[in-house]
Amino acid sequence: MLETLSTPSENLPIMRKTHRLRLLLTAVALAAGSLLASAARAAIGDIYETNDNVILRFAGTPITFAQGLSNPKGLVFDGKGRLYVTEAGRGTVVRFNTPDSAGVTYASGLNSPVGITFDAVGNLFVGESGSGNIIRYSQDGVRTTCATGLGSPAGLAFANNGDLFVSNFEGGAIFRVTPAGTKTTFASGLSFPAGLAFDSAGTLFEADSGTGAIFKFAPDGTKTSFTTGLSRPYGLAFEASGDLIVADNGNGSTFRYSPAGVQSTVFSSNFNTPQFVAIEPAIHQLLNISTRGFVQGGDRLLIAGFVVGGNGPIGTRVMIRALGPSLSTAGITDPLADPALDVRDSSGTLVASNNNWQDATLEQRVLPPFLPTNARESGLQLTLRGGAYTAIVFNADGTTGTALVEVYNLP
Repeated sequence: MLETLSTPSENLPIMRKTHRLRLLLTAVALAAGSLLASAARAAIGDIYETNDNVILRFAGTPITFAQGLSNPKGLVFDGKGRLYVTEAGRGTVVRFNTPDSAGVTYASGLNSPVGITFDAVGNLFVGESGSGNIIRYSQDGVRTTCATGLGSPAGLAFANNGDLFVSNFEGGAIFRVTPAGTKTTFASGLSFPAGLAFDSAGTLFEADSGTGAIFKFAPDGTKTSFTTGLSRPYGLAFEASGDLIVADNGNGSTFRYSPAGVQSTVFSSNFNTPQFVAIEPAIHQLLNISTRGFVQGGDRLLIAGFVVGGNGPIGTRVMIRALGPSLSTAGITDPLADPALDVRDSSGTLVASNNNWQDATLEQRVLPPFLPTNARESGLQLTLRGGAYTAIVFNADGTTGTALVEVYNLP
């Protein structure tokens, strides 16, 4: 049982801070033993929740998915039926194959790991609450430290443009870390921020465990309140429907909120100590599209909207081309001489851009058999999560003409 605070009043803020961190890092009861899991088959949309020394799965009624863990915290799916869970007590990441419920140690030697997520291409990121570091595991398992000085990272979430957002539980802030490693403060003045999650529109949601509120942040950092009246919310995860799942540790409850903020209860019990949540995702999928139009300049651009279905942190590879000069071989008499390409998500945030396909980075350069035949044409290979996107074609040299934009799903 956690001790009662009995220090002089002038020391209470420090002690309460330590007390709250202990609540985040300490399970009510730890059990030793092997990793055991239920034989019940998983399904898309099932909710998974860390809870004491177990992982619960909600498919109607809760069942024990795995037990024998040592203070499990963050959890995330890789989109291939595998669930990754941080064990703060053992300093490990455990990987479960959800169809057969087999658990193995994926990584060890971590310092009180809590937050965990994937970037869109499948690299795993883990927040060490004991060191303030973010550890990156490449797709082949190579470990590197990609960010330091983050206090006690608890929640991790990637934006569509590749920026990593990290909640500093002790410091009351959210940091933004760019793919190049540049760290800035995105939000401050929070009270023990824990879980983070992006909705499909690019709005960041934060579980403010100290105030019992869920706040949301627009891409420009504007903060508004989504809901209040909770008791120590930790984990957040969005369902494919757009509903938000919240693990409220203090209430012993797992709640569901509609986009309008209407609350319903998934599960509640006096013996429930929910920590963090994840949802079995649907596989991302794109149907190929193409459209042709006349580009005049200014606001008169060629815009192609497309949707990537599914959900989960790991995306699907797509190839996007903007063609102009090569259209003359198809009988187009007024091809756009120098087409340039922007790709934006549903919030309007720029995901990537290109003018002249050979100038793209190696990671974003198009590959055979999709190479444009003209060096002035544009192309991008991207890995995108579920959501709505626009491919915008404009004239890089100020001329007008007919252009073709294409979006293909890559294997």
